[in-house]
Amino acid sequence: MSEWQKHKLGELCTRITVGHVGSMASRYTENGIPFLRSLNVKRGRIDLSAVKYINKGFHGQLAKSQLRPGDLVIVRTGDPGVTALIPDGLGPLNCSDVVIATPRSDVDARFLCYAINETAQEFVKAHTVGAVQQHFNVKSAKELTLHVPELAHQQAVSGLLGALDDKIAVNERIAATADELMRALYQEACANAAESITIGELGRLIRDGVSASSLNGGEHYIGLEHMPRRNVWLSAWEESAELASGKSAFRSNDVLFGKLRPYFHKVGLALTSGVCSTDILVVRPAEPDRLGWLLLALSSDEVVAHASAVGDGTRMPRAKWRDLEPLVVPWPGNEEAARLDQVVRSMAARVQASVTESRTLATLRDTLLPQLMSGRLRVKDAEKIVEDHA
Repeated sequence: MSEWQKHKLGELCTRITVGHVGSMASRYTENGIPFLRSLNVKRGRIDLSAVKYINKGFHGQLAKSQLRPGDLVIVRTGDPGVTALIPDGLGPLNCSDVVIATPRSDVDARFLCYAINETAQEFVKAHTVGAVQQHFNVKSAKELTLHVPELAHQQAVSGLLGALDDKIAVNERIAATADELMRALYQEACANAAESITIGELGRLIRDGVSASSLNGGEHYIGLEHMPRRNVWLSAWEESAELASGKSAFRSNDVLFGKLRPYFHKVGLALTSGVCSTDILVVRPAEPDRLGWLLLALSSDEVVAHASAVGDGTRMPRAKWRDLEPLVVPWPGNEEAARLDQVVRSMAARVQASVTESRTLATLRDTLLPQLMSGRLRVKDAEKIVEDHA
């Protein structure tokens, strides 16, 4: 690290600016150019699961906030300092109130992304300002100081860590593709279904409360924040959480339905056993071979729309089991439902294997990252560690 040079981010980039600032609610469209917001910027990656869109003409008007591959986007408000790299292959992009940084051609953009996420968070915290809404501004971003080695070393570090992140991204695409396939199969089966069935005949609500005093902190915990929007695979959870209130117990292969603000479409299959927020309904299949149809029916657009329409409350509507239980959905018959159930279970096993691998890779990356960024670990030694875990 003694050979690494100190540089301000403003010296390492050809542009540092801010995305579009202002109300956008009336400009969003059903499809078009993705318009990134802070919630789409995760640590090291872009999450398009809840992305908004603008039309091509408006995108052309917002030249300042257009994004290109290799740009860095840094969250300004909410979780300031979280940084992601715009990868190749996403096509035209635009963005709202985030810092945009374009690294120089002689600087490795991915290395800078790792460096900001790992070493600059204390600086960001100290320079987040604002009386009404705390934010990290462009002036402070330009002054952010990083220790940077020569380009070859940057590329070696980012190449090693990036290989781990790339494999994690592949696993995420496997889950996304499996979700799309399951939904397509369900819609096809619904179109051919001659019968109907109620949600209550497919599954039953599980009311297995767990008091805070009985939790030991080692349970797998799923909250609404861990549940992706419109994706049936619940691949995220906390390994060990300090939980101060009672929760609901669930088992692997239960279906979890986010009842708070159901329009967020948080419904999926538990890939592990554990406890969850009481703002989540735990539903277990009435018959083992009805799991697939239960999962796909509860996560369908039609059922989520119904739950959203009948939910109690104006600001924070909540769906209730009594509103879902009698709801009638198409039924393809026992034989077809059992066949689809086998497909769902096979897909779930594949996704679960990917999730296990990704969690292992993420742990390895998070272990190596601070050592590589501090110069305490040589890249060659890190490569050997990765090989041993491959």
